Amino acid sequence: MRYSRITFILLCFYASSSFGLEIISSSETQKLQEIEQKYNIDDLLISANDKLSTHKKKESDFHALSVEIKSKQTEYEHLVSKLPAKILSRANLSSFYRDLENLVLKIDQLETKYDIDGKSLKREYKSIMAEYDVINETRTNKDEQLAALKSEITKRVIADVSKADTVQSVDLDGSTLCSKFQSINDCLKDSESYIVTNTIKTDPFLNERSVLLSYDVIDASMNMSGNLNYKIKMAFKPSYNSKIDSLINEELGLKSAMITLVSNVAADWFVDGVKVGTGREIFHEVPLGQHGILASYQTKDKSSVEFIQGNGVFNYNFNETSRNNDLVTLPQTEKTKKQTMKMKPKQANVAAKDKPQMSLSNKSYEYFMGIEASTTEQNESFNGTPSAKL
Repeated sequence: MRYSRITFILLCFYASSSFGLEIISSSETQKLQEIEQKYNIDDLLISANDKLSTHKKKESDFHALSVEIKSKQTEYEHLVSKLPAKILSRANLSSFYRDLENLVLKIDQLETKYDIDGKSLKREYKSIMAEYDVINETRTNKDEQLAALKSEITKRVIADVSKADTVQSVDLDGSTLCSKFQSINDCLKDSESYIVTNTIKTDPFLNERSVLLSYDVIDASMNMSGNLNYKIKMAFKPSYNSKIDSLINEELGLKSAMITLVSNVAADWFVDGVKVGTGREIFHEVPLGQHGILASYQTKDKSSVEFIQGNGVFNYNFNETSRNNDLVTLPQTEKTKKQTMKMKPKQANVAAKDKPQMSLSNKSYEYFMGIEASTTEQNESFNGTPSAKL
């Protein structure tokens, strides 16, 4: 491999010591695997994610039902406004009353379904959140076990590097570009400080406090173009440092990662059952490990369970389709383009606030009862029509 002087820090090297320094031993790796198996939440996340996905579809239907109720209420109010004129004209009065009665019964039917579905959604959402609580509790217990394992690993590594005869040996194969007028020896001397500094930066057991015990050039050769290839053996006194701590956290999954959630539409995003934002691109920080991701848009959703090992991007694309009762279209003007505003589905836990003004506590027929006759003729019409029972 060839390296320029600028990219020297990317040199290949192999580190070893007489005591076999290692971040995590084989026995500690075994303990980690046992913890991962004991607290595996993959099946739990899949189940909860699927249920949340189905729940979001029901919420969308629930919102559509509220829109239909409001539409029927508007239709009812329109018919009632025509009632006095209809009574005076006495034209098709029986049919008019029948239509009005059917409309009231329909509103009652829809409101009954709205109340039942609203309560059902609340119970279902509570049940789903209970599953996520179990998942979070399992994750907490796992983190406690991992923290205990980290403490054990840290104590062992500190003890290893603190031994008087512990030496960190580094065998380095690399190359650099020298001046054509430099000798091999001069080029190596000019590069020595740089080689040592970058070896310390890249080796997890070395830091600025590490002492260089030996520096030996095993082999070196340079071609006519000034490309120098070399093999160097170094020995240091190691020390515990933040790089070791960071690597332990990474191995145990005790670090967090920034994930980017991307869609071709402004989707609602959920991570482990919790809404984290709405939009085409959302940034969210999560601990390493398994997580359930759900993207919801109108009546559609996409979800998956991901094992997060570092920063990443997750794409969930939808076919842009819209529902007529979920869109409000603004009028076109000369200065503005046509715009659409999406009405967001209501959450199940706010169903009471989304309840239409008409209530089941008001009997259906009371919607148009109580209209007093203003003339004797109207009184006779009221008493003589088939709908007088209303």
